[in-house]
Amino acid sequence: MYGRIKIQVGVLSLLLCAGCEANLPQPKAPVNSLTDASSAYDVATAGEIVGRVEWSEPLPVVPPFQAPVTPLAEQTRGPKRDWPNPNAPIVDPKNRGVGNAVVFLRGVDPRRARPWDLDPVRVELCDYQMHVCQGNGDGLYGFVRRGDRIELESKQNVFQSLQARGADYFALTMPEEGTTRNRVLDHNGVVELSSNAGQFWMRAYLFVDDHPYYTRTGGDGRFALSKAPPGDYELVCWMPDWREAEHEIDADTRLVVRMKFRPPLQIVRRVHIEPGATATVDFTLSMEQFNAVTRSVP
Repeated sequence: MYGRIKIQVGVLSLLLCAGCEANLPQPKAPVNSLTDASSAYDVATAGEIVGRVEWSEPLPVVPPFQAPVTPLAEQTRGPKRDWPNPNAPIVDPKNRGVGNAVVFLRGVDPRRARPWDLDPVRVELCDYQMHVCQGNGDGLYGFVRRGDRIELESKQNVFQSLQARGADYFALTMPEEGTTRNRVLDHNGVVELSSNAGQFWMRAYLFVDDHPYYTRTGGDGRFALSKAPPGDYELVCWMPDWREAEHEIDADTRLVVRMKFRPPLQIVRRVHIEPGATATVDFTLSMEQFNAVTRSVP
């Protein structure tokens, strides 16, 4: 059930300064902002990529995590609740379509990309879960233009502490309901959000880039990336792994307070877009592919 184990000492003292960022590893400096983004975009020649993501094997069984609401404060013998695994794959048992997989283009010149037209991202912490709200969507993922500001808000009257790892590093505290924080994301890549207050199951993922060619698959596994400039690119299907890599245990409560998942799966396909045409690319996922992942790719 568990991977490598670490003992965490003095977690409460760490939480008191969770909003301090001076001691966190600093990401590399961002590249210069592109003031001429979309300056060479030509809607008349733009094409489209459509496709489907499906699961090829028996559906994985992903049990919930069991933990008290606040592992840092409650005793081992206290009541435990079931918490759904946020990374569990969503697979239609009838057509085997994989829902909520992220599909995006890699290698797009921002000057040739369509103007950014995705809504701002707001992350809400509610009922000990993370909700990424973007437009009408409420889920696990958000797509952020590099240099844009995201908003984070606590929706429940408990102490919340959030940390970010990956393309950006920071920690923010939200001591009570209604507390809001803002953060500018100016490093391309995936930012993984998790709890720094003991709720080890909480997760969200933000994809930061200079172009808007990101999407999520629907419940049937289908996706579409529209108004893409003609050319040769990499099309990436990205999914987090739901299995544990390691966890940390609080020295006082002897409960799990932090957990790392195994590296995500990324499948890459070469795609050629003709002017004004539609390219079709499908992905097939399997446990063998997840098992073959040994490290995280930016």
